[in-house]
Amino acid sequence: MKPKVFILYAPGNNCHHETAKAFEMAGAQPQIVHLTDDLIARKKSMSDCDILAIPGGFAFGDHLAAGRIFALDLVFRLKEALMEVREKKILIIGICNGFQVLVNTGLLPGTKDIGQPTAILDRNASAVFESRWVTLTIEKSPCIWTRGLAGQTVHIPVAHGEGRLRLSPEFSDELTVFRYDHSAYPRNPNGSPANRAGICDPSGRILGLMPHPERAIYPWNNTDDGLNILKQGVHAVAG
Repeated sequence: MKPKVFILYAPGNNCHHETAKAFEMAGAQPQIVHLTDDLIARKKSMSDCDILAIPGGFAFGDHLAAGRIFALDLVFRLKEALMEVREKKILIIGICNGFQVLVNTGLLPGTKDIGQPTAILDRNASAVFESRWVTLTIEKSPCIWTRGLAGQTVHIPVAHGEGRLRLSPEFSDELTVFRYDHSAYPRNPNGSPANRAGICDPSGRILGLMPHPERAIYPWNNTDDGLNILKQGVHAVAG
C-alpha cells in the first residue's frame, strides 16, 4: 500500500496541486483535503493519513499575518484532531506558508503545547517578496525527512515575503535541518539568523521549511533535489 498523504487546502493556497504531484512522484497516494469543507465540516478526519502536508501559498490572503488565520482554525476549531495527529506520530511537513502555519500553531519548534507559539517568521529583511533559487546545506538533526542526507547541499527555490525565522534563546540548534549556504543577501534571501531555512520538532517527525521542494522535482527544470527530500518521508512511512 502506498502511504496516504493529506494535503491541507485553505482558500488562498496555490501550491496544493504541485505538492500533490510531487508526493505522487515520491511514491505516495496524495489527496487534497479542504480545511473548511472536509475537516471543519467533519466529513474527514485529519488523522486518517500517514503524512500530513501543509502547502505553500497565501492562505486566507495572509490577513493578520502569514499563516495566522489557517493556524487559528487548526488550534481553536480542530485542536483535538491536531492533537490526535501528533499522538499517532503522523509525519507532518509545512512548506513556506505551511511552515508559517506550523509556527503559528506551536507545532514548530514544538517545545510548548499546541496554541503556544515560541517563534515567528518575520518580514524579510529586504522588505520585499523574494523569489529566487537558493542553495541549502542539510544539517545533522533528528529530522526523519532528511535521514541519511546530512552534509549534502540542495538547490531549491524560495518565494515568500515573510521568511525571517526568529527563535527564542532556548531553541536547540540541533533542530536546525536546513541552512542557506551563506549569511549575505541574496543567498540568505530573508535575513534569517544563523542562516536557518528549516527546522524540525524534537521528535524529528514535523518539518517546516521556507524553500519549496515541490518546485524542484524535475531534472529538466534545474534539479530534482526537492523530490529526494519528499521521498525520504514517504520511505520512512512505507518502511
